[in-house]
Amino acid sequence: GSELAQHNKQCRMQLSSLLTSPLLLALPVAFLAGRWSAANKLPPPIKLGRVEPDVVRHLYSPPAAHGVVSIPSVVRDARGAVHNLMIGSFRFNVLETRAGVARSGDVHRSDQLDFVFKGRVSVTTREGGVDVTRNYGAGDFLVIPAFVPHIFRFLNETVMAEWWP
Repeated sequence: GSELAQHNKQCRMQLSSLLTSPLLLALPVAFLAGRWSAANKLPPPIKLGRVEPDVVRHLYSPPAAHGVVSIPSVVRDARGAVHNLMIGSFRFNVLETRAGVARSGDVHRSDQLDFVFKGRVSVTTREGGVDVTRNYGAGDFLVIPAFVPHIFRFLNETVMAEWWP
């Protein structure tokens, strides 16, 4: 009796931990992102014309630039954690981020798609030589166009996904 009760308690704790894990978001994120990407075929990335050398080194096309990251893996630092995931050939990240920190500060050769599951994030993009800041919250979907510099500032604890079609 006591061993069975202890075993059941451990199973409930493991299930509870799994159900609150951002990795549980991986399957619906992959499914939704795949459906969105398939339904909304985006134009191919723009070919680079004359780009200043100091800008070119900041351009990359994920997920290829993430090749140094093991998949699946979790990278943790003072900002939180990035869960690097792949289902089939679909590559994406789920980010857990603490309030008051920033991520990104880069540009990509392809669009970046993001979905906020929990929290609030302020996203600044450089548009026509001007910084434009927009706030997003749980349930919001955003598209950062190719070649647009961007940075995320997290207003509170946030869980979001990012991927590149």
